[in-house]
Formats: sequence, structure tokens, C-alpha cells
Amino acid sequence: MADKRKQPPSSSKQHGGQNGRDRKRAKTRDARAIAAQSTGTAFRNGEVDVDKFVKAHEYAIKALESGMQKARQGLTTRAFQGVPKELRRRTASHNVKRVPKRLRPRAAREMVEDNTPTVTARRRKPSGHMRLRLENAKKFQRFVSKVRAKKGKKKEEHGTAAGETKEADGMEVSVTPAENAIKTRKARVKSSNPKNPPVPPAKFRKRQLNKQWLPTHMFHTKRAHMTPALEPLWRFAIPLAPTMKCYRSTHRASVVRGAVAWDTSYMSTIGLSGAETHIQKLLTDFGVDNWGKRGQKWRDGTRTWEGWLYDKGGWPQKAIAPVTIVWCAKPKSEDVEMEGGPTEGVPKEKDRRHVLIRIHPSAFLELWDAIRKINPPVTMEDLRWEIGSIEITGPGATEALCGVLWPTAADDAEDSPGAVWKRLAPVTNIGTLPPNAVLGFEISDPRLHHPPRTVQLPTDSDSHSRLVNTCASWPLDRTQGPSALFTRKNRLDASRTLPSQKSINRRKTAAMPKAYPESLPTDPSIPILLSASRTPGPGNGTWTIFLPWKCVSPIWNSLMYYPLSTGANVRFGGLNQKRQLAFEAGLPFFPVDYPGTKAGQEWDVRETEKRKAEWERRPKGKRVQWESLKLAEGRTGEVGKGWACDWDALRIVDAASDTKPAFYQVPSFLAEEATSSRKTDEIPSPDLALTNVRITIIGRGAPTDCARIYRLPSADADLRRRWLALVPDPQTKSSARKKAAQLPRKPAPDAPERVQQAFLAASLLDVQASGKDYPSVPDKEDLIGFVTAGNYNLGEGRVTGVGNVLLKKLVEGMGVEKDEESLCIVRNAGEAVGRVAKWKIV
Repeated sequence: MADKRKQPPSSSKQHGGQNGRDRKRAKTRDARAIAAQSTGTAFRNGEVDVDKFVKAHEYAIKALESGMQKARQGLTTRAFQGVPKELRRRTASHNVKRVPKRLRPRAAREMVEDNTPTVTARRRKPSGHMRLRLENAKKFQRFVSKVRAKKGKKKEEHGTAAGETKEADGMEVSVTPAENAIKTRKARVKSSNPKNPPVPPAKFRKRQLNKQWLPTHMFHTKRAHMTPALEPLWRFAIPLAPTMKCYRSTHRASVVRGAVAWDTSYMSTIGLSGAETHIQKLLTDFGVDNWGKRGQKWRDGTRTWEGWLYDKGGWPQKAIAPVTIVWCAKPKSEDVEMEGGPTEGVPKEKDRRHVLIRIHPSAFLELWDAIRKINPPVTMEDLRWEIGSIEITGPGATEALCGVLWPTAADDAEDSPGAVWKRLAPVTNIGTLPPNAVLGFEISDPRLHHPPRTVQLPTDSDSHSRLVNTCASWPLDRTQGPSALFTRKNRLDASRTLPSQKSINRRKTAAMPKAYPESLPTDPSIPILLSASRTPGPGNGTWTIFLPWKCVSPIWNSLMYYPLSTGANVRFGGLNQKRQLAFEAGLPFFPVDYPGTKAGQEWDVRETEKRKAEWERRPKGKRVQWESLKLAEGRTGEVGKGWACDWDALRIVDAASDTKPAFYQVPSFLAEEATSSRKTDEIPSPDLALTNVRITIIGRGAPTDCARIYRLPSADADLRRRWLALVPDPQTKSSARKKAAQLPRKPAPDAPERVQQAFLAASLLDVQASGKDYPSVPDKEDLIGFVTAGNYNLGEGRVTGVGNVLLKKLVEGMGVEKDEESLCIVRNAGEAVGRVAKWKIV
């Protein structure tokens, strides 16, 4: 058998004058050669000799097996090439420490056999830049040592002088606290102005001059594509996508098996505190209408509210952003009596309540200025650098969180939030829980039980029945108390009392083998708030965790290494993965798909500049010439700017006015009422109202970003009829429509004449998109919107898109017949071919 690995280089005389390439070819040829024995001797005089026939085939089968084994061993696959994508590292070819432990001996042997040049870190010769850094580090160390020696010398001199004075006096000075000492008040936090980000350590200060790092920046920067250093997003260094391919794996982990998590600490948080009536009036001014009996659980602190906020008096034209609002739960009556708090003598309107508003960072300053403009009798606080958040979705999301978040021992009472949380581990679909449910409790430091172990999920029927009863009755509506996360002192205590990693490691070393360290009374309790939100579409819902900013990193590290019961670990995602899952659910993503808001306009300008720069970088011979694009007979040139969603092309020209009023985002329920009644009288400024639509292509074609959306031709009846002729009959079966939509396959040159004639007849009857009989795209007057996100939808198995259309033109272009009312035409930028599609308001 040939040796599997190449031999170390040697002289050509030892190998008969062959070089390395010839030896490799001979080795490969020998591995692929399969010996065979003729079966001619088994047939003698027309008779079959069974014994010789069987032996001949036995020899052939053994030769085949031997050849397969030789071919497998003759491959040049290395140890570092046989690991999954998640375990591959760039330097694994010459560094065995970058290979899994079970493959390290094989990798080291291969490197020795192949004479691979390996480099050890301590023996590596520093490059020019690295040499300068090392020299600067040595100078800094010498400077620090001199300063420390100087300080130590002064301290010794001061101690010696103090000792001499003490001996000379011959007496001790003792200070006793005064009985009626004045108590200092607590530090008052300035809550009227936005806070500045915390000062980073000196080691990383230069890298955060124009941006701020997330708490998990060190984890993401080695595993994900980040925003450019000089182009931060919303003043944060945000991970955009993992470095490895993850489009399909993200879909599978979020729907089929696994979980996907995001560090969403870049989301802004505003804290409000004051009388309940004042907070209620403030929220009502911004468009919150969840009052009365239906919002009682939300005001009790057991549910969250998700919706849009509008500027005061600006509904529906001045939309700010979608937000999540959480009330702090009221203390129970027995808790108030134990604490000696206010009881029946204090009116309810004077009870101080706390509220958290979670908003996108692109709209934070807009909402902050709007609240300050009203100047309500409510304390407002900027909590952007005090409260972080983590989002996780997928069938294994609840299991992973239960394995990482361990409630403290003080929360073990029956039906308490911590006890209920432990029973939710088998939940795979968050939609089975009450919508927007809230759980608030305190957990222990997850580093004390790291690495986490897989939770043993119960499989008996009794446990399943108890879980169903818990989800149906939901005892937290009665037992949920106020969360410590709403109090600044508790947040700071949890952040400041976190032990160092060295002390955690010492406790782990002192513990028994395969056992976690025992809890101590001094261990900090981390207050968290869990929110369960449902996701329409194929998703399983999302868990959102609110927690102190400095506690995000310990929980994130344990979450990433949790071994799921279904296999593998929790995946992490970036901003592109959040957009992907929203697209698969058929929902618009803020601020990308909301050009009618201030944040959406800023995003649109940013993306337009990037696409324009990319188009200009291409040579003239390899980029689209927008001016020479032929759309139809007598119409040349792209509509608007080809590299952008040119919303100015949708404006209805008014000769009497020189100003250009801004578009606004109309609520979906108002748009649905307008399309159902075919009237826009109740819509303010309908010629400026944009609404989100979901696009589904009928037949072939794939919409991309910046694709143009047209209504059916309104001025040319013949062209409208030709476009309607492309719509398949709804009574036809889906399999027949799919077969009819497929292009006829061209037969081989030597095919029979009847096959070629059938192909010719089918091609003549079929109307191809590039043929003369295919209808041309409508005129500019029929342009109603643009596609802001278009791609292949793995959730539906077909191409879909999300876009924005002008509501007035949409209603005017709706057909009389029911089959025509939701049809449109989509054309990609730079192309002259349109595709029939259906729209639906979302």
C-alpha cells in the first residue's frame, strides 16, 4: 500500500531521477488503478464453470474494495480540512493549536512529514510595526516601574515620619463617630440631558473616539464582519454578519432546530418615573392608546406594549419609531406592609411608578427632544449605558436561557417568577406563552456554572400537563413583584460587585472535580427582565432580556457555549440576520423599510451614497448606462436615479407650489381601510402617504433592492389587457401552473424530429420575457413605489419582496374586477422587463 503522506524532500537520485510531481502522479495513478480478472475461463464449451465464475467475481470485488481504500488514503486531505466550518481557523495549516484536540496528533505528524514551516509565538521574529509596539511597551513598563518606586519611597518616608511622631507623643488618637452626625444625601443624577458614554479603558480608548463598543465586542470582532472603523452605525461598532456563510443555517436555526442570539445593547432605553396619571398623559400625547380594561395587565407590569410613537398632535403624519414599553410591577399588599411602605392613607395618583421605553438608536434623540419639548412633571433618565439587552429566537431559545439563567435561592417560592421560569425549559414555541409576557427575577453570576450543561428536559406526561396548565393559568399575573432592574442602586450594585475572573477561577479550582463552586452570601444578584414576543410567519417568537450593561458579557459567553439537547450550540447573528428573519416573516424592518420616517430617510441617504459610489467605481464598460436603457418604443432612460429608491419620482407635480413636503408613513390599518373602500378621503395628504406592502412574484423573476413597482397601465387599455393575460387562471391547479411557467427544454441535436417539432411549437406559443409579444412596462405616471428588500424567501420557498408604495396611486390603480385589485408590475433597476406580482399591505 502506498504511503498516505508525501515524504520529506530528498535528492532525485534516491527515487530513480523522478521529481516530486512525478512521484505524486505515480502515487495517485496506483491508488486509482483497480485490478480485474477476466471471466472468460469460466465459459468453456458454452458451459458455465460456477467455481471459476465465483472466484473471478470475488477477486474483482476484493480489488474494488482495495482500490476504494487506496483512493481514500491517497487523498491529500489534511487534518485541518476535515473539520466543520464552525471549527476552521485561518492558521490551522501551520499551528496545531488551532485544530481540535482529537486531531492535533495527526496534524502534528502531517506537518513533520510535509516539512511544513511552523512558527511559535515566543520565537517569532517581530515585524517592523510589531517591533515598534514592543519597544514602546518596554519604555512604558520602565516608566511605570519608576513611578511606582517613587511612590513607594514617598510612602515609606511618610510612614516613618508618622511612626516617629506617634512614639514622641506616646499616645494613640482614636476618632469616635458623633451621635448626631449629619447624614449625607444620595448623589442626585442629572436626568435632563443625555448621558455621555462611559470612558473606556486606556488600552482601547483610541479605538473608540467616534464610536462605542458593545459589551460583547471582543467576542464579535473575531467572529463577525463589523461596521467599518470610520463608518460606525448609530455611533456603535455593530456586527453585521458572521464571517462564515450563514443564510440557510440561520433560517434552520430559527425555525427548525437550534437558536440564534443577538447582542442588542445598542438599542436605547429611556426611563420615566413619576405619578401614574402623569405618565399616562405623557404616553397618550405620543399616541399610546392601550388604556382601559384591555391594558390593565400591561399597567400591572406583567405584559409589554409594542407599537408606534408619534409626535404630540402629529398622528398619523409624524411617526417617530416603534417602541416597547414596560411598566414596573406594583408591590404586593403583603410586601408593602412588611416594608412599612404607604398603605391606604396615600392616594393612588401620588404613587411613584417607573416605566422603561426601548427605542431604536436612530430615533432616540428625536423622541428625547420631543419629551423635553413637552416638559412633563415626570422624571426622565437616559439609560443607554446602564441597561443592555440580548435577543434570542428559535426552538431551542427557552432551553438555552433556562440552562444559563439560574434564579437565586431567594426566589424558590411556589409560583414565583423564578419557579415558573424553571418549568418553561421544554417550551419550543414561544407563541404558546401569553403574548408579550414579562418575567422579572434575579439570577446568580453565570460564570460560577460555566461551561453550562444541557438541561434535562422532562418527557413524562405529568410534566407536560403541568407545563400546559402553567401556560394556560400563568400565575405570574398574581405573583410578579417589582423588578430590581428599575432601581438605579440595584443596577449599579449588580455591576460593581461582580467578582473578577481570577477570583472565579480560584473558586473553580478549589471546587470538587466536575462540580460547580458553592454559592457564597457575597455573590451578587443580577436583576433581569424577560419579555416574550410573538413573531408572525414561520418563526417561533423571540425572548428579549433586559439586564445591567456590564452584566451582558458574562451571560452572553455562557449562552454561546450552551450545548443544546438537539445538538450544536446557540448561533449568533448580526444586523443582516435580523433583517433576514424579518424579511422571511414578511414584515418591514425599521428603519430600512420605513422611508416615511426621519430615521428611514437617513438610512436611505446612507445606502444611496454607498450604491452610487459602488456604481462609480466600476469601469464604464462594465456598469449599467442608465440614460441608454430602452424601456419601450419612444421611452429611453431609467426612471429616477438607477442606484436609489428615488421617492421624488412619485411626487404629483404641483405647478403652484415650489416646496417639496416630506413623505410620511401611514399606519397599516388606515391603508387597509382605504384600499377596501377605494377612497382616500379620510387620509390626510394622501399624495404623500407611503404604506408598506409585501410583494409576491407570479411566475418567474426575482425583485432586488430599488426595483420599481408599477400599477397596471391606466391609460392604455390594450397594454393592460396584455398584462392581465399573463396572470394564470386561479382555478387551475398549482402543479399545472408551475409546469406551465417552466420554459421548454431544448432537445439534443440528435433527438427525433417529432421532439424537435414539439419544442418549436411550444416555444412559439409561449410568450417569453425577451420576445416581441411580451408587454412593455407602463409609463412613469403608473409608478407607485419601490422595493426596499427583495430576495429568495426560505420561509416560503419562493422569491418575495418588501416595499413602499404611494397610497393614492395604489387606490386609483386598483381594478374593478376582484382578480385585478391586488396586481402590480415589478421591474428591477437597469432592466427593461417587468414581472406580474401581487401586493399585500403589512
